[in-house]
Amino acid sequence: MDFIPEAIINKPEVLLVYTQRMVRGRTFEMIENLGILTLAAQLNANGFDAKTYTGITTDAVKTIEKMKDRLFAVCFYCDFDNRSAVAAISNYLKKHYDFYVVVGGPQTLHMTEEELDIYQADGILKGEGEESLLTWLGARARGEEVLVPGELRKSQNADYVYLEDFSKYELPRNEDVLNYQERPLLSVITARGCPYRCAFCFEGGNSKNLRMRTAEAVLDEIAARLKNSQRPRYLFFCDDTFTTNPVRLKKILAGLRTLRKKYDFVWFCEGHPGFLVKHPALIREMIDSGMVRMQIGMESGVDDVLKAYGKQASSADIKRVVEICYAEGLPQLTGNYIIGGAFETAVTLAETTKTALALLDLAPGMLDLSTTFMMPLPGTQIYNHPEKFGIVLEDRECLTNLEDFPVNHTQALSLPEICMGRSRFITAVSNKMKEQFEKGLIPQERIKADFNLAFNYGIAAGYLKFIYAKDAIMIAYYKKLIEYRGLLKEWHELSEEERNTWIIHKIPDFSMLDLNTLSQTEVEILSYSGRFASTEMAEKLNLSAGDLKKLLLKMSDEHLILFSAFI
Repeated sequence: MDFIPEAIINKPEVLLVYTQRMVRGRTFEMIENLGILTLAAQLNANGFDAKTYTGITTDAVKTIEKMKDRLFAVCFYCDFDNRSAVAAISNYLKKHYDFYVVVGGPQTLHMTEEELDIYQADGILKGEGEESLLTWLGARARGEEVLVPGELRKSQNADYVYLEDFSKYELPRNEDVLNYQERPLLSVITARGCPYRCAFCFEGGNSKNLRMRTAEAVLDEIAARLKNSQRPRYLFFCDDTFTTNPVRLKKILAGLRTLRKKYDFVWFCEGHPGFLVKHPALIREMIDSGMVRMQIGMESGVDDVLKAYGKQASSADIKRVVEICYAEGLPQLTGNYIIGGAFETAVTLAETTKTALALLDLAPGMLDLSTTFMMPLPGTQIYNHPEKFGIVLEDRECLTNLEDFPVNHTQALSLPEICMGRSRFITAVSNKMKEQFEKGLIPQERIKADFNLAFNYGIAAGYLKFIYAKDAIMIAYYKKLIEYRGLLKEWHELSEEERNTWIIHKIPDFSMLDLNTLSQTEVEILSYSGRFASTEMAEKLNLSAGDLKKLLLKMSDEHLILFSAFI
């Protein structure tokens, strides 16, 4: 409490904000911003009343204005994507209100004294702010003014602050989110910085050396946050270096297995294909520890492009990781392709599309592929030297981009051609996924696993969102099967005795069915469902036991019926 005078009865209220322009899908709102959550924990442990808020610009301003009369300060997390929005809101707030406005976040690394005029904020703090923000706000609360490390001032250079020992800071708490309502996703970060230097990546292009938390510290945080959970959780390991150190990784996996005996959770991480192909046995261990979804960098189907990016992984490495993950039963593996990136031509686009379709053929129902346009992030090789990658930047600051339009062309492709290339890639991938489903190439256990992850943990994979979810009967079927696990069973789950004695239950309402696609006998089975077991149904319909069982198997596979011991 040294930061706040004892004479102040009411704790100074601080709102930490992560806002974005009106981006398509608003997916950034789904993943907790651990940066502002960690800062809120620091402030709350030292006499402040801090809350965090994440939302698009219009919602952020509305929220701030509702709180305006009691706010001591508003602090913005600023990155490359939202810097224009943060600047506009900061200017607006300083014109209309008296509370402090502070700007921090990764984009401050590239800020100079010119940004003081652009943002008009009371303070711009460069770097990791667990100490500097607390000191800055504490001084203002006491009526003092101090210059903190990393603070940007006129005619005064400020270095970006990197912290080394994370163990002495407070752990993030979900309860510090404004109007918090528990969701399945629970974000965790295990390291800061990155040892890789991919040409397009902000972290790799700008970060200090990799600084990893100990396995014990990571597990302690997870245990503390799961203890306060009221539902199954989906742990989301945010850092892209989770698999970098195999010794630490094994310790974390052992701890996760222990925690899963007490808490209901599954988890996601990013993995480096170059690492995983050298340590294939770790994939099995990760799955056994609760991993249900992993992302690996794919970027391109052309090895020369991967080399230009500095990926330290080949297309053969990526293929091998896909094969291992599928064989080991990983429910979901996701990867992203950059469209219109380094040396992109019609030929490289065709090769990347061919590679993606081949990977889908290797792993029906597992791969969740996405695409992005090239984003020239400050400090990266592509931002500093686009010509070395055959790229021409038309909007270096990405002010025309809302994740839906390229800001560059290549020597071979124009902006419209890059847009069309992405559209054709998405269409080809979508058609392949539909074909796999329609031909029955996706194992039923994988489909069931996707529905289980969606209903219990809030994880909606591409196959579910774009293929399975279009079938209302399938949704109703798996919702019942998962909700009443063990009480309702599919035909293939039944023992021989249960096949004779368990009651047949119709799942979809008749209003959902096209009766013209059903035989008269199938309609009668659905009509009598909820009353008879198979032996009784065979007698009722004058069918042999063998003929009825063939029908029940077919109807079960078509998601029309389930079985229960109870009427």
